[in-house]
Amino acid sequence: MNELATISKLQSAKLAVQEVKELDEIKRIVDQSEALRNYARAQRLSTEIQDDVAEYALYATRQMGVISHEMEKESPGRKVTELLPEPGIKSKTETLAAAGIDIRRANEAEKLAAVPEERFAEIIAEKRESGELTKTAVMEAVTKPHVANNSGNDEWYTPQEYIDAARSVMGDIDLDPASSDVANKVVGAKTYYTAEDDGLSKDWHGRVWMNPPYAADLIPRFVDKLSMHYQHGGVDEAIVLVNNATETVWFNELVSVASAVIFPKSRVRFYMPDGKTGAPLQGQAVLYLGRNPGFFMMAFSSFGWGAYLREV
Repeated sequence: MNELATISKLQSAKLAVQEVKELDEIKRIVDQSEALRNYARAQRLSTEIQDDVAEYALYATRQMGVISHEMEKESPGRKVTELLPEPGIKSKTETLAAAGIDIRRANEAEKLAAVPEERFAEIIAEKRESGELTKTAVMEAVTKPHVANNSGNDEWYTPQEYIDAARSVMGDIDLDPASSDVANKVVGAKTYYTAEDDGLSKDWHGRVWMNPPYAADLIPRFVDKLSMHYQHGGVDEAIVLVNNATETVWFNELVSVASAVIFPKSRVRFYMPDGKTGAPLQGQAVLYLGRNPGFFMMAFSSFGWGAYLREV
């Protein structure tokens, strides 16, 4: 078989596996592809064949993650105060177990699925070129801590449903201090500052929505400024969407002034300038600063679970 025919078959197989929607079927494909990968290695087949099989297995595992992640969207929304699942409704863990997939395996697959497809293909190509195309090597490439290894690319725009929830709590958005012309088409803030405006140099006021830059050198400065304006005047109310970096000083500072927090049950699917969606490798948190934490909890409870942080 010539090289072009081999490449064509691999591309067709990868496209086909991305069309699989059933959990049982994708589990069977993943098991078969991993068994084939082990066989190719044991028989010491050519490096090209081993890499082709490994690449297919990785795409199949990624599709398992896509299906597992989508299960959360299909499950009925639950209020934060509900402690038990509704009768007759299986939890995600139970559904996965029924298909023979443990939660650890599903979590690994979801981490692959969280990487934008273009970047996933780049990682595969990089590992093939370096002779390190293994599941372990690819997992290491996609699971570096997002905060510690942030590239500085701040173009992560908030999806509409989070903005709608924020408006239902605050009534309107007076300011978005870390925005862009594209992002504000969804946010609709009366005033917004772009990177060129340098929001850190401006006064902040009113009801604030903030999805700050995730660059490690910028996010603490945005949190410090919000905290200062909220405690000493200017900002009346704020909702902040950030990584749930609970080990950082800036996150703990934000918690110290917030009155409620929600942890989304899945990573937020942000959209980017090219219209594609993607999720950071770390989960997120939504924090509320203001006097109406009850409204906030009701509006955001469908996204995940949360807690009141202090009485107001």
